[in-house]
Amino acid sequence: MDPTTLKVSMAAFFHDMGKFAGKKELEIPSQNINPDDKPLYLKSYKGTYSHYHALYTAQFIEKFSDWLPQELNSPDWGEKDIFTNLAAMHHKPESPIQHIITEADCLSSGWDRDKFNKEYNLAPSVKNYKRTRLLPILEQLSPVEDQQSDSISDYKYRYPLKPVSAENIFPHPKESVVPENNKKADAEYKKLFDNFIDNLKILSHKDDIELWYEHFDSLMMIYTSHIPAARVGNIVYDISLYDHCRTTAALATSLYLFHSQTDTFTEKDIRSSKENKFLLINGDFKGIQNFIFSSSADSQKFRSKILRGRSFAVSLLSELAADMLCREIGLPVTSVILNAAGKFTIIAPNIPQTRASVGKIKKEINDWLVEISFGETIFNIAVIEASSSDFHKDKFIDLWDRFNLEMEQEKYSGFDRGSYGGAVDGYLDEFINEPGKPAVCPLCGKRPALDTFQEESVCKICRDHIFLGSNIVKKKRLSIYFINNSSKSENCLHEPVFGKYQISFSNDPGKYQNDLLKCWSLENEESTNSDVAIRFIKGYIPVYSEKDLADDRITVENNDQFIIGDPKTFNHIACMAKQPDPEKSGKYKGVESLGVLKADVDNLGLLMACGLKEKRFTLSRLATLSRQLNYYFTVYLPWFLEKSEFNNIYTVFAGGDDLFLIGPWNSIIEFAGSMQKSFADYVCQNKNITFSAGISIHKPHTTIDIMSESSEGSLDKAKSDGRDRLRLFSVTADWAEIQKLMKIEEIFTEWLEKGWISRVMFYNLNEFIKMAEKEKQLIEKDEIHINDMACTKWRSLLAYSVNRNIGKKNNDKEKIKQEVMVNLTRWLKTYEGKLRIPLWKILYNRRQEG
Repeated sequence: MDPTTLKVSMAAFFHDMGKFAGKKELEIPSQNINPDDKPLYLKSYKGTYSHYHALYTAQFIEKFSDWLPQELNSPDWGEKDIFTNLAAMHHKPESPIQHIITEADCLSSGWDRDKFNKEYNLAPSVKNYKRTRLLPILEQLSPVEDQQSDSISDYKYRYPLKPVSAENIFPHPKESVVPENNKKADAEYKKLFDNFIDNLKILSHKDDIELWYEHFDSLMMIYTSHIPAARVGNIVYDISLYDHCRTTAALATSLYLFHSQTDTFTEKDIRSSKENKFLLINGDFKGIQNFIFSSSADSQKFRSKILRGRSFAVSLLSELAADMLCREIGLPVTSVILNAAGKFTIIAPNIPQTRASVGKIKKEINDWLVEISFGETIFNIAVIEASSSDFHKDKFIDLWDRFNLEMEQEKYSGFDRGSYGGAVDGYLDEFINEPGKPAVCPLCGKRPALDTFQEESVCKICRDHIFLGSNIVKKKRLSIYFINNSSKSENCLHEPVFGKYQISFSNDPGKYQNDLLKCWSLENEESTNSDVAIRFIKGYIPVYSEKDLADDRITVENNDQFIIGDPKTFNHIACMAKQPDPEKSGKYKGVESLGVLKADVDNLGLLMACGLKEKRFTLSRLATLSRQLNYYFTVYLPWFLEKSEFNNIYTVFAGGDDLFLIGPWNSIIEFAGSMQKSFADYVCQNKNITFSAGISIHKPHTTIDIMSESSEGSLDKAKSDGRDRLRLFSVTADWAEIQKLMKIEEIFTEWLEKGWISRVMFYNLNEFIKMAEKEKQLIEKDEIHINDMACTKWRSLLAYSVNRNIGKKNNDKEKIKQEVMVNLTRWLKTYEGKLRIPLWKILYNRRQEG
């Protein structure tokens, strides 16, 4: 990368470091401050200096120079100003390149940060600014404008001033988070900063500044995501310091490249807001569902490995497509402002080279995708122009609407039949028929089986997906580099991503390739002690442990390929649904099946487009919101699954705003209820932010595509009935009803255990549910025929059944009959078919082994 471009990006990223590294954090006595530095970096008014964070930025770079790349303190790095001045003079710019940082800083915050109503008694003062805690955007997000608050008093929650982790990303009531005095606030900042410096000291690759920059970006994400970018006055302090710095870096890089390439490098031109200086670029993979869930009838073996491998491959494709595009344009990693769920957004300069690069990379990626997927998966890129004024508050929402429209048009433009249509040349010639070997890959049923994995003939793409799925659960580090030879190894991809990116896994922190492009830690729990960049893309996968060896629920038949540390097979996961039978020692009861959960956030498009006031719809705020929502699925859920009783649930994918999980059928149902409660906590009990889910039940041998189609259908049905709902056992209920139905399940169980209700009577409830359902449908009709009215007899038939079957062995049977009759009548009338949820759950859990 051009050194000056990288210097501008890093200076913009560092520009507000002084808001984190303050005077007390830096521990620099006032007498040690160079008297020439204040007039150099600080604004003044009538002899009084302000914006001291700019001075602290410069002091941070100087004090910690031993742990920063040497280029940052070298006068010979790149052109124009030295790095320290470029980073610290954004409030007092003197040169055109310094005005680049100033302009980007203003654009990032929408030129003028939004303000609350004038509640000066509640607004943070200059003296108390360290007590300001980040507001959750999610708390007041609403598509209804009247519900979008302008008052700081309406915000009841704050984020704790702690590093990003599964336990720290949840907002808390402000009383438990905001320090009661400045001393405690200072202590919290000092602790956070000291931990940041400890981690900074171990960052690797200082001799490769581009790679180090990616590590440092990740470090800032961990430690500054909960620091407000603005902390004083009536400013709405819901944008994180990290997101503000990152978007500033993206904007500054594009501004520098635009003005340097168009020979307009003057203060006047830089400050001009009319010209379209920027390109917003969105990358999106179409056909991802087919990519992940495609299978053939012979694809039972390696299912759990290949499914996880394909899901991980999707994350890799998105990351590396963005990287490939940035490298071609000449942009650093911070120019990717959004990247989640297989989609990314880049800010780039509006110059001919950018458009040429977009066309070139789109063709290279789609050429490769067509070769490996025959057009099943393609890569779309949407591009629009933007001026500086488009980033102003009140205008950015229009820019984003245009961008979304362009993305939709690109999405539905379809396959480029002119370039890729027709028969695939030489397709049949690749298949080799040999005795005893399949010609077609048994896992995908599409490509020739020219490769092997564990002596099984497969295609090279499926082999690579098994390789990814096997290593993602065993190894902590992922290294990425360009291919340098054509030789194959068992420890790398046999088909490099896009034909150029090779990867390797390792558990050795000090083992790197010489030509390394990227190195990521995949362990979420290492986020505060990592020497390389963190990527929350691993998810949680249950693996075999020593404990499983002694679990006699696992039979010989489904104990194939039992290796400690390997992903558990779906057969094994289904076995975990069985529970010990208290009536038969050493025996188990319950249906041995899988539950498949598909869920996503309701009306997210509407919330993202209309959930914020127009004047608050800014680039930094959008980045903060997107990242915070993504954290629930990529940071919290994997941790929760691993640490909880739901540790046999398998993550197919979770990120952005949706998830797909497979687990023991009964655990999946329990987990869905638990997730609904934790998600409500995560969004501060905001009734406008909900999710819906669909659960389907399958035997463990069911193919993946059928599982996916069935759960997707359940989710679609849940959403068609409204929002904030769960579809299970072919009925839909809202989450409030689900909680009540779970209470009914507890009562049903108690009745069975006490002998109040017989098993025959319990099974017969199915018929009464059908009759109650049909009666409701009958009432809603305009005409009722006599032949249809048999269903209305369910009350009398229920009374007869209760009288014959309830409480036979109990002394107080009349009282028991009355209680059972009253409750069943009320529940059938209230819930009708929804009563199947607790009923069938109990029946499935109590089914005896064959």
